[in-house]
Amino acid sequence: MLLKNRVAIITGANSGIGHECALAFIAEGAMVAGVDINTGNMVGLSEAAEKYGTQFESYQCDVRSEEAVKAVVDAVAERFNGRIDIMLNVAGITVDMPVTRTDKSVFERVMDVNAGGTFNFCKHVARYMKKQRSGAIVNTSSVTAQFGTQMGTPYGASKAAILGITRSLAMELAPWNIRVNAVAPGVVNTEMVSNLNELERESCARSIPLGRLGEPEDIAKAMLFLASDNASYITGATLNVDGGYRPSFVPLH
Repeated sequence: MLLKNRVAIITGANSGIGHECALAFIAEGAMVAGVDINTGNMVGLSEAAEKYGTQFESYQCDVRSEEAVKAVVDAVAERFNGRIDIMLNVAGITVDMPVTRTDKSVFERVMDVNAGGTFNFCKHVARYMKKQRSGAIVNTSSVTAQFGTQMGTPYGASKAAILGITRSLAMELAPWNIRVNAVAPGVVNTEMVSNLNELERESCARSIPLGRLGEPEDIAKAMLFLASDNASYITGATLNVDGGYRPSFVPLH
């Protein structure tokens, strides 16, 4: 098992990519703390942990609140004898609308959840990782941070901010043997793309050389690699998991 007895915090664990990451990490022996603003879908994670002979604990938290994040991180450390070995920042939201109809409050909310939540957890797990002089943080960016996206300026901006957080923390925390990397998913078959109709899905698939949308398990495998010792000499990197995605521009009127 790649992560036997490692303690991992995973945000967004109630659904989508975060849920799939939790399953994958449990299967590799990790003791997982699943964090989400909603926790109703985490029963299956407890059952998986029992199956694989490890442990799972769920924590309700709004990642925008630094006070709430600190309380969760401290609770996890107390539960697992002071250790936090892995941090996966997966929780995120998106809003699709033209910039001219996007209120500043919407922009701030997307930034606060996606980039602010990532910052909050990185800040507070770093305290424990520095004490133990080891750790792996994996943040969730997006190909939109690199290529841009129509109708989603707040989302693209928040995911670009996460790349800045990742690169800066990789440099800052390296002396304590803490690695910080990012995964940049392409179009993934989660609730975030559930509003796409069949024609839009086909259009997305045509932009992907591998000819299909990604699945949550595709992203989980990349997260697992970066969190494991197989990536022990990788930090400050962004791993695109996008099927070779290159967006096609279609003017919007």
